[in-house]
Amino acid sequence: MLRQRKQQRERTKAATQEQGVAQLDSSSSSSSSSRGEYSPSLGVLFRLFSIVRLAGALAGPIQDCDEVYNYWEPLHMLQFGSGKQTWEYAPQFALRSYAVLLVVKGVAQVVHFVFGFRTKVQVFLALRVCLALACAGAEALLVSMVARWVDRRMANYLAVALAGMAGMFHAAPALLPSSLAMVGAMVGSAFAMVPPVDDWALHMRRRVVPAAAAFALTAAAGWPYAAIVAVPFAVEEVVAGGPGRTGGRARRALALAAAGGAVAAVVVGAMAVVDSWHYGRLVVAPWNQIAYNVLGQHGGAATLYGAESWSFYIKNGLVNANLVMALALASLPLWAAYCGVLWLAARRAEGAAAQAAAGRLRRAHGLLLARMAPFPLALAVFSAQRHKEERFLSIVYPHMCFCAAAALSLVPPLAAWMSAALGRAAVPGAGRWRWAGYAVLAAAAAIGVLRMAALSVYYTAPMRVFGKLSPPGDAAAGFLPLGPTVKSLLAPAAAPVPAAPAEERTVCMGGGWYWFPSSYWLPPGHRLQFVTGLGAIDHHHLPGDYAPRGAGSVRAATSMARADFNGQSRWEPAHAVPLFPAANSTRSACDYVVDVAVPGAGDSFETALAAQGGGARRWERVGDCLPVLDATRSGLLVRIVYVPPSAARALGYLLGQHQVWARACVFRQLRATPTVDTL
Repeated sequence: MLRQRKQQRERTKAATQEQGVAQLDSSSSSSSSSRGEYSPSLGVLFRLFSIVRLAGALAGPIQDCDEVYNYWEPLHMLQFGSGKQTWEYAPQFALRSYAVLLVVKGVAQVVHFVFGFRTKVQVFLALRVCLALACAGAEALLVSMVARWVDRRMANYLAVALAGMAGMFHAAPALLPSSLAMVGAMVGSAFAMVPPVDDWALHMRRRVVPAAAAFALTAAAGWPYAAIVAVPFAVEEVVAGGPGRTGGRARRALALAAAGGAVAAVVVGAMAVVDSWHYGRLVVAPWNQIAYNVLGQHGGAATLYGAESWSFYIKNGLVNANLVMALALASLPLWAAYCGVLWLAARRAEGAAAQAAAGRLRRAHGLLLARMAPFPLALAVFSAQRHKEERFLSIVYPHMCFCAAAALSLVPPLAAWMSAALGRAAVPGAGRWRWAGYAVLAAAAAIGVLRMAALSVYYTAPMRVFGKLSPPGDAAAGFLPLGPTVKSLLAPAAAPVPAAPAEERTVCMGGGWYWFPSSYWLPPGHRLQFVTGLGAIDHHHLPGDYAPRGAGSVRAATSMARADFNGQSRWEPAHAVPLFPAANSTRSACDYVVDVAVPGAGDSFETALAAQGGGARRWERVGDCLPVLDATRSGLLVRIVYVPPSAARALGYLLGQHQVWARACVFRQLRATPTVDTL
C-alpha cells in the first residue's frame, strides 16, 4: 500500500513537471497555446495606435523647452525667416544639424500641398500629427513582428502597454532627437526579432540589412547615443552560434559592419554637406555633439547642467509608465529564475527527446534575453551618467514595454514549476494567467490615462494662452481641421500663411520663458523678447535671435559669427532687455507680456506694474487668464495624475496634497495714454 501511494505521488509529480515544461515552452515562438491567440493585423494595429498618438499630438503639451528652442525655433526660421537661436546653433559650436530640420520642412510642404494651412499654428499641429503617425507605424510594425516571430500573447501585452503608457503619449509627437531615435530604434528592433535562417541571402535580406540600416540611420541622423539600442542585436548576430547561424563569426561581423556602415556613411556625409553649407565651414554635427557631451569639449554638459541621482530614471519611469516600469524592472530577475528552472530541467531530462526539448528551450530563452537587453542596458548606462534628462530614456520606452510583456509571459511557467517543486498537482490554467496579465496592464493603462489627462489639463494653458495674441478669426482657425482642399491649393491664389503686417509687435516673457510654445504660436510680424525685472532669468543662458534674413539667404543667418554665445551656460545680457527701460518709466518696449505666475507672487507682471506707480493704466489684460498647475509647489500625487477638483480639495485637507495654481495671462500695452476727465 505504501509503495502504491509513493508511486502515485511520483506519477502526480511527473505529470505536474510535464505541465510545467509545457508552460515553459509557452514563452517561446513555437508555443502551441500562443498559436490560438488573436493577433491584430498590421493595419488594425496602426489604426489603433494612431488614435492614441493623435490625441497626444493635439492635446498634449510640450514637455521640454529644449524641444522649442533647439528644434521648433530653427525650423520656424527655415520656414518663415525668424526665430530664436541657441548657442548650439552658433557656428563656433555647431552641435545641432539642420539636415533633419530640412526633412521636416519638406514634410510640412507636402502636407500643405495636400491639405493647406491657414495659420502657423496649423503647421505646428500638422507636423506633430505627422510625427505621431510615424511613431504609430513603428509601433504597429514592432508589435506585428513580435507576434510573428516571438509570441502572440507577448505581442498583445506589448500593444496594451504601449497604448496605455503616458511616456509614449508625450514622446511620440515631440520634435526631439530622442523621439526620432525612438521611432528608428523600434523599426530596427522589429527586424531584429526575426530569427536566423540557414539561407544566407534570405538571412541578410530579412534580418541583417533592414535592422542594421535602421539602427545606423537612428544613430547617425537621430541621436548618436541611440546606438546603445543596437548593441544586443550586434552581439547576438556576431557572437551567438547554434542552428540557423549561417556563416562564421567573421563573415557575420563583416556583413553587419558593411550594412550599418554604408548607411551611416551616406547619412553622415549628406548631413555634413548640408550643415557645412549652413554653418559656413566644415561641420560634422554628430561628432561635435559627442565631443561636447562625452569628451567634455567647451566644458561639457555633465558639469554644467546639474547631476541627478542614480534613481532618476527609475522614478521617471514609474511616473511615465507606473506598473509597466515595475514589470520591466522585474523582467531580468524573472529571466534569471527561468534560467535556473531550465538548468534543473536539463539535469533531470532523460532520453534524447527530453534533452533536445531542453536545448531548444535554452536557445529560445537566450534569444529572449537579446530582445529584452536594450532596456536594462540603456537604463544602466544612462543612470551611470551625471547629466540626466527625462527625454533621454524615451528611446527605450518601447523596449520597456517589451520587457514588461516578457515578465508577464514568464510568470505562468515559473509558477507551474514552483507548484511542481512543492508537489502540488493543481496549477492555474493558462487562460487565467492570460487574463491576469491583461488585468495588470489594464490597471497600468488606467493610471496612464490619468497621467495623460493631467498633462493635458494641468500644463497646456501656457500654449493655449498664446492664441489670445491672434485676431479672433485667426485664433479660431488655428486648430485642425485644416483649410483648403487639394483642388483649391492648385489655384494660383493659394498661400500658406497670411502676409506679415508692416509694423512688428514684441511679445515679452520673463521668468516663465520656458513655457514658450514656439514662434509658430505667434501671429506673423510678432517676435519674442526676454525681459529682466519679471522673474529670475539671469542664471540661464537664454537664446538669442537669428539674424534677420531680409533679402539675404538662409545661409547668411545661420553662418553669421556671434560673440554673444557661450558653451558654459553663462548669462548673456544681450539676450534680454529691461521690462521698463528707464527708472520710474511706465512705457515698456513690449507690446504684449505673457506672464505665468502664482497670484500674489512678487515676480508677477501685475506686481511689477504696481511698483511703477500708475503704470497699470497703460496696460490691459487680453481675455481671461488660464490656470496652470505649479508643479514645484503642488503635492506629488495631485500633480502627476489627474484628480477631479473636489477630490483634490479632499486630498489637500486629509493628506496635505495641495494643488497650487499659477495663471497664464496676456497683457497688452495701450498705444496712447487714456484721457482722464477733470472737474
